[in-house]
This record gives sequence, C-alpha cells and structure tokens, in this order.
Amino acid sequence: MTERVPVTERLYRPQSGEREYLLGDWRLCVNTNSLQRGDTKVELEHRLVLLLVYLIENQGEVLGKEQILKTIWQGKVVNEDSLAVAISHLRKALGDNSRAPHYIKTIPGVGYQFIADAKPVGKITPAIGGGAWVAEDEQQPVTPALSPGQKDALRELVAPSPIVKKSARHLTLIVVVALSVLLCMVVYLRLLPGEPRVVAPANNSASLLQEANNHFARISPQLASWQPAELKEAIQSLREFLQQYPDFAPAYAGIAEAKVKLLQEQLSIRDNCAEVLGLLNKSIDLDPQQAGTLVTRGNVLFWCVRDYVAAEQDYLQSIQLDPMNDLAPMQYAQLLLAQGKFTESLQQVEKSRQLNPLNYSVPTVVWIYQMQKRDDLALQELERINKAEPGDREFHISAQRVYARIGRNAESLQHWLWLMRDSGYSEADIQTVQNEFARGGLIAVHRWLLARKDNVDLGQYVPPLSWARYALAAGEIDIALDYLEQAFNARQSPLLWGNVDPAYDPVRTHPRFQSIMQQLQQPEF
Repeated sequence: MTERVPVTERLYRPQSGEREYLLGDWRLCVNTNSLQRGDTKVELEHRLVLLLVYLIENQGEVLGKEQILKTIWQGKVVNEDSLAVAISHLRKALGDNSRAPHYIKTIPGVGYQFIADAKPVGKITPAIGGGAWVAEDEQQPVTPALSPGQKDALRELVAPSPIVKKSARHLTLIVVVALSVLLCMVVYLRLLPGEPRVVAPANNSASLLQEANNHFARISPQLASWQPAELKEAIQSLREFLQQYPDFAPAYAGIAEAKVKLLQEQLSIRDNCAEVLGLLNKSIDLDPQQAGTLVTRGNVLFWCVRDYVAAEQDYLQSIQLDPMNDLAPMQYAQLLLAQGKFTESLQQVEKSRQLNPLNYSVPTVVWIYQMQKRDDLALQELERINKAEPGDREFHISAQRVYARIGRNAESLQHWLWLMRDSGYSEADIQTVQNEFARGGLIAVHRWLLARKDNVDLGQYVPPLSWARYALAAGEIDIALDYLEQAFNARQSPLLWGNVDPAYDPVRTHPRFQSIMQQLQQPEF
C-alpha cells in the first residue's frame, strides 16, 4: 500500500473572527462568500474571500507578495502569478482599477496594500423598530433609514445562498449546502430595520414593544456571529429576554438559529432535532407570517424528521407569503428531486432563477440532470456555465462526476486533482494519484482514496458516506454496503437522494440498500 503522506495545507483563519465587513459601498459576507452593493451581488471563491479579509485586517499596511502567499496558500506550491490572478479577480469583483485604485493598490516590486476604509458589521447595530443604524458607542442614528430596495438587498445578502459550499452558498451538491442554509436562514430577520415582526399580547403597550425591539437589537450581533462563545451567550441572553417578553416570536427562532450553528452535523441527532424543531414551532405559532422561518422549519422537517408532507406544506406556505424570495423554491426543488419528481424540481429551480438571475451561474441544474441520468444535458449546462464563469468548487465537483459518467476519465481526473489541491492535499499526494490513474484509471484512484480513509470532502460528502461511494466506484460492493449502513445510522442527509443518485446503481436492487431506502421514507417522529 502506498505510504500515506499527510495533508500539509492549512486554510488561513482570519484573526478577528468577523463574519461581515462594510468596505466602501460593498458589504462582504464571509459566511456566504459574497459581496453585495445595492442590487448587485457577486459570489467569490472561498480563498478569494480569505485573501480579501487578510488585506482588510491589515488595511493600510504594505503586504509583501511572499508574505501573502505563505499566509493564504499555506502548504501549497504556488507562484506570484497565482496571487496576481487572485488580486485581479478581487479587483474585478469590486469594480476596482489597478491604475486608479480605490481598494487594492499595487506596490511595484513589493506587494499590495488595502487602501479603502473597512469596518466589521458587528460594530454597527440595527435599531430594530427605530428605522436607523446606530453605532454601538452612540445614541443617535448615524445614517438615514433604509429604503425598501435597500431592505431587499440586505435580505438577499444575509439569506443563505442555496448553494452551500463552503457557505452556504454553493448549490451543486445541495445536500452539502443544505446545512449552511440552515445555519444562516434566520439571520436576516435580525438585520433589517423594522424587522422582525412581533406578535404581542393585546395588553402590551407601544413603549413595552419598543423596549422589546431595542433589547432584541442588542442581542442581534451575537446571533450573527459564528463564534461558539458568543452564540452561547446569545442563547442565555435570549432565555432571559423571553422571561420578560415571552411572546416575542423571533427570539425562539434566534435560539434555534444559534443552536443550529453550534450543533452543525450533530443537528441530526434525534433530541437535537426535536429541540430545534420545537423552537421553530413556537416561533411560527406566535407569528405564522414568517416566510424565512417556515423555510428553515421545512428544511428541518425534510432533512432530520423526513416528513415530506409537512416540509412541502412549509415550503409552499413560504412561497405564498413571500413570492419574491428565490430561496423557498430552490429548497422545495430539493424535496421534489428526492422524490424523483424531476420535471417539477426543474420548474422550481427555473422559478428561483427568474427571481434571482445569479442562480443561473450555479450548477444546480447540472446536479438534477445527473440524477435524471441525462448526461447530455448535464454536460451542456456545465459547458454553458464554464464559458462565462470561473470554476468554483461546486463546478469542479459537478464536472468530475459528469466526465466520469460519460467515460472522459482523464478530464474527470483533472477535476479530482483540483478538488484535492483545494482541500489541502500535498503535491506528493497529487503525484501518487496521477500514478494510480496511469496504472489503473479512476478505479485505482477510488481504491487509493478508500485505503486512505481521509476525513475530507472531495465532492463525495464526508465519511462514512464518502468511503461507501469510493467503494462503489471501486467495485467493492460488500464494503460499500457496510459503510452505507453506517451512514444511515449516522443520519447523513445526502442519503435522502439515494433513490435517484446514479452513484448507488451498483447496489440499487440489493436488499440491504433497499432496506435503507425504505426506512428513509418513514418520518422519524
């Protein structure tokens, strides 16, 4: 067996831990890997976001090229050309000009300098109900109230992109993205002035309601954080808050949101799922008009409870309440796809695209065509995207699968290698995989990955499900079934699409696999 070489690359972790920044007219959201200005939204690769955050954290300082490369591309063999290309992408996204820069200045022969003024969003608190942004150390509004159009822009910014790659934001493997949607869904309710809606008892006075709004606004920055300590503090604050304002619906959704962020993959544990669902039920009982919270509950009902009927009702009700939100139809499309309703699923994706044209650039439709075994259409859609968009992680995942299915193995390998480099594998590992491919094709590559048993997502999800998929591709049926049963017991949500995913065709008629699929059709509780 090939000697294991450890993964050497480590992704840069921002020092400040901030998740959102305001830089000039732009708003950078680290969680969703996106920039937004008014109605314009630009999605970035995660490494570009890390590079931009690094520049922001050192704004005003001249950073040497070697210093940046060692920080952002730790453990990777890259040259200055890679950095120049990355800076070019950032400038294009920001609408910056290298000759007359407003954001990133080139220092010839040295490196780069971030020259714009950038501030963490956490330094600005939304005065809910007051209609103005208030600095934490000031008592008066610092900017005018947001217009309806600006509110829509903020809602689109903080609502998770249905494609969650690293964020939530990446749509190809909707399941991998699925959790990131849950993690971000309720945030927008706490960032919009005048939001969230409050269903208050009849005996509540206007002053008491304003007091509740102001109190909740002080907790909101903690809810927007991804730091465990801040989230736990937010939960404690909200519990105390609810003792005084027990009918404030968004507070229950806020606790659910914080718990989802803290639990992450552990959300699928029965008691965790029941607790989060109970909080969402309470919030919706108090205020049934919360379209975003309905989508969140629909996701929990689908992924954790496997109650397809109840989840569908929540998605449809959310669409009815907020027909201009592109998120609900995209999430509904996932449910329809799991049921093998390909035409209906594509219709919902098309509706989401019409509401938000940015969804045309994400390979969700490729994923649906793959499940439908329409490789010709999947390849056509993939090539359409590739002509005008730089390939991100989700693109390479889809391309690797499509090319493997149509027998263009060498092209499939190139996307495997891209994913491995992006995941931090060493150049020694990359060379080993190339040697394995030369010796035995993609089957040998899958056997190598199965023998390694790395806890890394290379577009085949995470263990034990990823190991099952490697074993299936390598022809190791019994081993694959063992890992599939482990994945089921671990409640890995990508199995919800098992009935339509061609990756499971080698065991489609096997009694052990059919038993798993039958159990997945039964609501959990």
